Amino acid sequence: MTSIKTAIILAAGRGSRLKERTLNHPKPLTPVNNITIIDNLIRELHNQKIKDIVVVTGYMSEKLEKHLQAYHKDTNIIFVENEIYDSTNNIYSLWLAKEYMEHGFFLFEADVFCDESLIHELLNSPHHNLIVVDQHKKGMDGTVVELTEDGLVKEMYLKRHQGEGFSYYQKYKTVNFYKLSGYYSQKYLIPKMENHIDRNDVNVYYEQIIKEDIDEGHSFYALETGANRWWEIDTPEDLEKARSIFNEK
Repeated sequence: MTSIKTAIILAAGRGSRLKERTLNHPKPLTPVNNITIIDNLIRELHNQKIKDIVVVTGYMSEKLEKHLQAYHKDTNIIFVENEIYDSTNNIYSLWLAKEYMEHGFFLFEADVFCDESLIHELLNSPHHNLIVVDQHKKGMDGTVVELTEDGLVKEMYLKRHQGEGFSYYQKYKTVNFYKLSGYYSQKYLIPKMENHIDRNDVNVYYEQIIKEDIDEGHSFYALETGANRWWEIDTPEDLEKARSIFNEK
C-alpha cells in the first residue's frame, strides 16, 4: 500500500458540454447507471484507505458539498472552493489545494468513471511520479503521450498540439489520473503553478507544467489501464458510452 494518503479531486467545472444534464446539478453528480461519477471515485478511494480526500468545488459548490457530506459520512473529505471557476482553468483549481501536496498526492478529475481495480493499481505502483494512460482509440479527446519501451513518458502533446495531420499511431490518451511525489510537488509543481498565478495566467491547464517538466527530462512513468474499464464524460455521447461500458456494474 502506498505511503501517500492524500487524493485531490478537481470538481469545479461547469460541464457545459453535457448541456441540460448540468443545469440543475454539478457535473460530478451525473449518474452512470446507479451511481454518480464522483460517488464512484470517492467510494473507491475510501475502499483503498486514502486518508484525506480534497475536493476542489466550483459550479454549484454548495449542492456538491451537501451531497458528499450526506453520502460519505465515514470519509474525511476536505472542501476547497474555486470561487472564480467560470473564469479560470484547472491550474487555478489545483493551485488552491497546494497546502495538501507536501507529502505527495494522487490527482483525479471528477469526470472520469472507472473500475476500482484501476485505482488500486495506481495507488500501489512503486513509481514516484505516474500518469495513467490508455491506448488512443476513436472517440477519445484531449492530451496524449508517447512512451519509451521502458514505460516512461517521452513526449506529451496537449490538445493544441494535435492539429491537422497529427498522427495518433502509438499514442496514449491520458486518463487524467496522476501520482505526484512530495519532492516533485514541492520542488517543481507548486513553484511553477505560483509563477502562473502571479502572472494572472489562470487559463492554462496543469498539464502544461507536466509537459514542460517531461521536456526538461523529469521521469514520469505510465500506468496503462489494460483490462481496467474507464471513460471520461464530457458530452451526452460520452455519458451514453460510459453507461454502456459499465452496464453490468
